[in-house]
Amino acid sequence: MKKSISTFLILFSVLTVIAQEGEKQPKFRFGLKVSPSVAWLGLDKTRFNDLDVENGGAKIKFGYGLITEFILAKNYSFLTGVEVNYFGGSINYKDVNKVNYQLNDSTALFLSSRAYKQQYITIPLALKLKTNEIGYMTYFGQIGVDLSFQIKGRANDNGTLYYKANPDSLTSPFTVQGPEYSQEDVNVYKQTGIFGFLRVALNVGAGVEWNIAGNTSLLFALNYNNGFTNFFNKDSKDANKLLDNTNHATAKTLDQKASSNYVALTVGVLF
Repeated sequence: MKKSISTFLILFSVLTVIAQEGEKQPKFRFGLKVSPSVAWLGLDKTRFNDLDVENGGAKIKFGYGLITEFILAKNYSFLTGVEVNYFGGSINYKDVNKVNYQLNDSTALFLSSRAYKQQYITIPLALKLKTNEIGYMTYFGQIGVDLSFQIKGRANDNGTLYYKANPDSLTSPFTVQGPEYSQEDVNVYKQTGIFGFLRVALNVGAGVEWNIAGNTSLLFALNYNNGFTNFFNKDSKDANKLLDNTNHATAKTLDQKASSNYVALTVGVLF
């Protein structure tokens, strides 16, 4: 019993010393964060088959994840982690009765607008530079890249239904106008991202850590995220890919290019 008590006291003393040293200068920190954001698509209007398109506006999105921080020196660290992010934006197609995809053998939807709703797993890789603690505050800036892998791609479509002039002909164009039509959660997974799933982006930000106890701090930051890669997969083999023509037998696949961007407010806790 005495040996057990002695061993416990020695172990406790060693752990206490390690913990105190860790509080002075930890080598590794981790935490959790949430990131409400405003996302939009930056359109390259010369790459939409010369059609008249416009940005449909920004969308409110969300993200959350795990932060891991490796301390390189007193004022420098390497940031990574795993996040779940929601990106997207909206596009308005101003050329009437042009951009479309076939719903069935006799009906096609000609778009007036499409709103994208993409979900990604993101691995950030960033360098963090921070000041010495001023009061209870530490100020920092960060710059790096995000590697995002699409796990879900959906879109909400608005437009007009058109029917074939000759329903029995496979090559008959869709020229008979029908009613206005909306469709939610259209599967567009294969139509977006490099190889249909990858997104690479620049991520820069600045913020503050508020020390509340020991090595535990609250984190507040503002980040700007700009996609390097084309939001769209121009080589998509998806049956519902967007077309530019009324006749699907001679239609051209819509050539689209845009960057996926957002500004996020990050709130988290670091241990």
